[in-house]
Amino acid sequence: MLRSRQHIRILFLMTVLLIKLLTVSAAKGSDSFPLQRFLDLEIQGISLSTLPEDIPVILEAAGYFQSGNSTFIRDTPLPGGRKSIYRIELEDTPEHRSITYFRGESGGRNKSSVERNRPVPDNEAVWARAIYELVCLHVPDAISKARACQPVVDWEIRFGEGSFLSISDNAGAQVDAAGASTTLGVTYFKK
Repeated sequence: MLRSRQHIRILFLMTVLLIKLLTVSAAKGSDSFPLQRFLDLEIQGISLSTLPEDIPVILEAAGYFQSGNSTFIRDTPLPGGRKSIYRIELEDTPEHRSITYFRGESGGRNKSSVERNRPVPDNEAVWARAIYELVCLHVPDAISKARACQPVVDWEIRFGEGSFLSISDNAGAQVDAAGASTTLGVTYFKK
């Protein structure tokens, strides 16, 4: 009888331990950030997983010229002698790898009024929405609120008040997209 109680107790303890292990692994699995999907997000045809030697070729094919070691620039004319300036900055260090995209307007003699609620350009809206989805959608309401996720509208896509946010141990992002200017950034923290 004593052995029977010992066996029952051992089986009970093993069952409790197994349940705890399954609960912990399920919690980790449901909380995991889709890092590979994040690394594959494209901005102007490049991503954090793009090979470094391919980046200049891709950006030059898109009309950018290299200015410095890690900056690529392109501009297009706008009415009134103004220009849209596009800048992509890359950083690859032992600690992190990042891509930052910026579009703004400059120059011109004729001051034109700012068009309110001008939509985010289509290509930028696609990139911004993809980052926004990973940061703000399919996360608990408390996290969405902490990340200051604003509702997406045609003329504005942003979270974190437009500032850079750390969104996991290995990832950070920034989205502040509007009709007049856009800043997008993705960073992979190497560990």
